[in-house]
Amino acid sequence: MKTDATQPRPQQDTPEDLVHRLLTTIRGQFCADLTIAEWSKHQHFIRRNVILWPAWFCCRKHGFTLPAARYETIMRGIFQTIIREGKTEAVKFWPGYLMKCVQEHWNHHWEEYYGEAKAIRGLAEQALYNCTIRAPVEDKTLEALAMAHNVLTRAHKSKRPKKAAVVWKQPSLFAL
Repeated sequence: MKTDATQPRPQQDTPEDLVHRLLTTIRGQFCADLTIAEWSKHQHFIRRNVILWPAWFCCRKHGFTLPAARYETIMRGIFQTIIREGKTEAVKFWPGYLMKCVQEHWNHHWEEYYGEAKAIRGLAEQALYNCTIRAPVEDKTLEALAMAHNVLTRAHKSKRPKKAAVVWKQPSLFAL
């Protein structure tokens, strides 16, 4: 089979692509007035607490996952709701406000998304059982995002100065 060399090959979407698209959306919709230096300073916070936190919340805290496309749709819906109904004129620190809104949304709606994930998985398993074919490759994007959140959170916590531990040594009997 001969392919046209001028046509680019279709590429599979990666978790990094999803994170990049969401960061670009946030930059354009909420943080457009930040300078490049300010954006660079806050970008890590936004990535960890706005984009990756919900993936950790689903996978690690509640034990379910969603397809990447559905996750992106939910996140974009949250951003649109913030624009439409949020108190945007009073916002002084967008990264913190976005974190608060996203985390409140997921805390409030996670059971709906859990039920949706459960229904999708049940339908897929039933369809595979009926067809008796090989299982399709499972979408692991949300799990990858949750792992990234864990890594970034550990790195963030390790930068904090630690208090010196006081170690009590029992005197040796032979030192007398």
